Amino acid sequence: MTPSGPTAYDVAHHYDDAYFGDLADRYSRRTRFARTRMRNVLSLLPDPAGLVIVDLGCGMGTFTIEAARRGGRVVGIDAAPAALAAARRVAAGERVPGARFVRADAARLPIARGVADLVLAADLIEHLDDDTLARVLAEARNALRRPGLLVLYTPERAHLFERLRRTGILRDADPSHIGLRSAGELGRAVEHAGFEVVSVRFLPSHLPVWSFLEHAFSRWVPLLRRRIGLIARVEDL
Repeated sequence: MTPSGPTAYDVAHHYDDAYFGDLADRYSRRTRFARTRMRNVLSLLPDPAGLVIVDLGCGMGTFTIEAARRGGRVVGIDAAPAALAAARRVAAGERVPGARFVRADAARLPIARGVADLVLAADLIEHLDDDTLARVLAEARNALRRPGLLVLYTPERAHLFERLRRTGILRDADPSHIGLRSAGELGRAVEHAGFEVVSVRFLPSHLPVWSFLEHAFSRWVPLLRRRIGLIARVEDL
């Protein structure tokens, strides 16, 4: 990604009914991919019960639904109409009426200042160019009451699979992943936006054997850092 490269808005057409339908099907069937993704992200969150949570780039609604199921007051935000259609369909199928969804741009949130206890962005950051990321982080900061938490979950640029995709050896690269970053790069962006980074964890993929290696050795081996789980807080007024 370069400053003159594509923006988040240039790749928005990638998120269509088929894109969200596939994710919804994985979630509904609780595939290994879906179970691992849920386990990874939920491990980063405090108990959602009673918390006001904003789920940015909610897609087909996994974490809006899961946090609402656990007692959170949650609103999922996504700019794609196909995402919200899938999310509402899945929430109804899961019988979680407390999951609410709003169509909006995460860089221009229709949310009052200081209303949220937690802002989550799971599998959103990799779709954002640097300028859009900065605006999204600023909006998240404005939405949070003090103290408040920001939780980010995104692929790590250093992982072997991502390196192989950049060389063309692996040919399954997602063209919308214009903002793959290292944990260090992401941490600096978050701090620049006025947050304090509390913790950074490396979370495993859903693939057998690989997940064991990633869980056991990612702390020391960048090639095994599949996913970044970053928790930050904002406390100043």
